[in-house]
Amino acid sequence: MRKTLVFLTAAALMAGSSLTGSALARDREVRVELTANQITDQFSANTARIKADLRLTPEQEKNWPGFASAMSEIGMIRADRLIVERADDAQPRVLVDVIEQMRRQSKYLGERSVERKKLADAAQPLFASLNDQQKQRFGKELLGLSRWPDDN
Repeated sequence: MRKTLVFLTAAALMAGSSLTGSALARDREVRVELTANQITDQFSANTARIKADLRLTPEQEKNWPGFASAMSEIGMIRADRLIVERADDAQPRVLVDVIEQMRRQSKYLGERSVERKKLADAAQPLFASLNDQQKQRFGKELLGLSRWPDDN
């Protein structure tokens, strides 16, 4: 039953993405920009989905709050960063300053590095308590999150 549901969901998403893809190709200027609350809601939904997929035991549940808290914090940080970037992008620029762009990218990568380390540290106790099958699912979920809302 679950495989059927996954298949139908994937088929619907592919059909929907092909329709929206052609619409976006016609008008590239129209872009839905998520609000800070929507971004944090996405992180919360992803976190809840991970928990549901893992089917934690009561003993493993004890290690969940640290991971969930780190995910929530990262979601808020990312949402705030995205809002600031949008405001910066709205400012007219006469000439692209390559050096300033490299500095911004460096700052962004440094922040992402700190976030990843914080998430890894928070996830370690949970990961250690998982069985092999859960570890595999957890890894796939986290790799799937590598394209979070502010990733380019």
